[in-house]
Formats: sequence, structure tokens, C-alpha cells
Amino acid sequence: SQQSTLSSLENQSQQSAQPEMHKYGQLVKVELEENAEDDKTENQIPQRMTRNKANTVASQNKQILASCALLPEKDSESSSPRGRIRLTEEDDPQIHHPRKRKVSRVPQPVQVSPSLLQAKEKTQQSLAAIVDSLKLDEIQPYSSERANPYFEYLHIRKKIEEKRKLLCSVIPQAPQYYDEYVTFNGSYLLDGNPLSKICIPTITPPPSLSDPLKELFRQQEVVRMKLRLQHSIEREKLIVSNEQEVLRVHYRAARTLANQTLPFSACTVLLDAEVYSVPLDAQSDDSKTSVRDRFNARQFMSWLQDVDDKFDKLKTCLLMRQQHEAAALNAVQRLEWQLKLQELDPATYKSISIYEIQEFYVPLVDVNDDFELTPI
Repeated sequence: SQQSTLSSLENQSQQSAQPEMHKYGQLVKVELEENAEDDKTENQIPQRMTRNKANTVASQNKQILASCALLPEKDSESSSPRGRIRLTEEDDPQIHHPRKRKVSRVPQPVQVSPSLLQAKEKTQQSLAAIVDSLKLDEIQPYSSERANPYFEYLHIRKKIEEKRKLLCSVIPQAPQYYDEYVTFNGSYLLDGNPLSKICIPTITPPPSLSDPLKELFRQQEVVRMKLRLQHSIEREKLIVSNEQEVLRVHYRAARTLANQTLPFSACTVLLDAEVYSVPLDAQSDDSKTSVRDRFNARQFMSWLQDVDDKFDKLKTCLLMRQQHEAAALNAVQRLEWQLKLQELDPATYKSISIYEIQEFYVPLVDVNDDFELTPI
């Protein structure tokens, strides 16, 4: 009896599957005909095969093969009337057209098993216990050929502090006639101080000149006054530079006697603040590095003589330049005076030369070459 029922069910399923097979066979036939028509048109009009077109053709072939493979599975479900209804209602929308765009499905959230969560919590707890068990005070600095940069920086600062403790404030002996130095008494000119310009002479116009010539004389005297002031400032700057150089020589001699190579000054402190490598040891054998043993009075006098020779050359160049500037200004002002005379009285001063103009009307700027760099 069971064999008869099974045979009847198989016959019934085969009978019900025949129309479905016929239906899908027709669909596949229609698709193949459409593909054949597309191939004919492509052969007639040659087109370039792109990557997107190749992907669409491959996806069409996969869909046709998948639909043919699903036929026997759907035959078993379509044996009952409920299976037929489910086939017609659910499977028909899933049959995508080969040229229809596929819609990506929304991914479902993945559920993490509680066993994985427990294992993760255990590992975190074990790591926290290891960190708590460590004692940071017992950790030694990293030892290698190149030390830790923080410890290296501290080592550099310690070396610099030790070297700075060896420095002391050295007071040099004052040079001779120091109370007459310009840097000591402050007798130099100051910009903006009217009392500083009293020593600069100013010439008034002669009373025998006419009013236009007096006005020209005043204008030229303003230019000559500026040149005199500039020359006086340049001479005083040279004197101050010479005095500073002499003071440096005396201070260098005092440091040499104290066996101190570097001066204890703000520049030394600022220079030590920019040290990024380990300095050399300042303490060494006195017999090898002491400069005090090689210093004597003859060397000190040679230092002073070098300063005198240097600033004598600078003084000579300065005086020659100032005399050239004074002569050039006098020539320009004589030409202006000649043009003014020819403008006022062309008949009388038509053939006058600039050398015929009296120096009383166009004075020459006096260049003082009788000044000493250091008081004697």
C-alpha cells in the first residue's frame, strides 16, 4: 500500500512539473532569441566591448544557469496547491531581467556570541592586573649606545652648571686716563639733545649781500651744518670704538691672569642655553691648558699696539672720506651761487667762474684732523 501511494505521488508531481518545465523552457527560449538578436545587431554595427558590458553578459549567463538549476527544487514544492501559490507569488519577483539593475540587500547585524565577550573581558582584566603589578619607580633608564634624550639633556645641563661654577666675575684694571674717556664722562653728541649741537659752528650771512643771496646763503648753511654734524658723529663713533677695544684688551688680560678662558657675562649664559651636545670637560691639567703661564707684559703691550695700528688706519680712511665730501659739497654750492648771480645780474656776472667766487660767501666745511683716539 505504501509503494502504491509513493508511486501515485511521484506521478502526480511529474504531471504538475511538466507545465512548469514547459513555462521555464519558453522563458529560456525567449532569452536566447533576444541574445541572438543582440549578437546580430552587434555584428552588423561593430561596437567596443567594455568592462561593464562584459560584466552584464556574464551575470545574464549566471542567472539563466541558476534558474535552470532551481527547477527540480521548485518541483517538489509545487506538488501541493500551497506550493504552487507560493511559487507564483514569491519566485516570480525574484526572476530579474538581464538588463535590470540589481538592488543590494541590507546586511543584517551580526550577533556576537556571549562566549567571545566573556573571553575579551578576561583578557582585559588580566592586562590591567599586569599593569597594576608593575612599579614605575623600579624602572631603569634605557641603556644603549644612544641614551634616553631626557636623561641626555639632564646630563648636558649638569655639565654646563659645573662649568659655570668655575666662572667668576673678574674686575680688570682701569686703563690710563680712564676718567677722560668719552665712554666714561659721556661727552659725545646725543640725537635730540639741543645742547649737544652747541659745539657745531653756524655761520651767519654777510651783511653786504642782497636779500636773495642772503636767503641762498642760509639754505646752503643748513646743508653745511648737517655735514659738520655728521662728520663730528663719525669721529666720536670711531673714538668710542677705540676705547671699547682698549677696555676689552684690559679685561682679556685680567681673565688670563685669573686663568679663565670664557667671560662671565650675559652672552656666555645665552650661549650655554643653546647647547645640545655633551660639552667637553672644563677641568683638565693646568700644565696643558693654562693660558696664564704664557702671558706676560710684553704680550699685553703687543695687544694694545695691534689695537692702535688698527684704528690709526681707520682714522686715516675716515679723514680722507670726510675731506672728499667737504670738497664735493663746496663745488656744488659754488655752482649754485654762480647760477644765482647770473640770474640776478646777467650783464655783470655772465662770464664769472666758480673759482672767482670768494670763499667768504661759500665757505668750505672744515674737517678736523687733529683729534686723538685715546687721551694722552
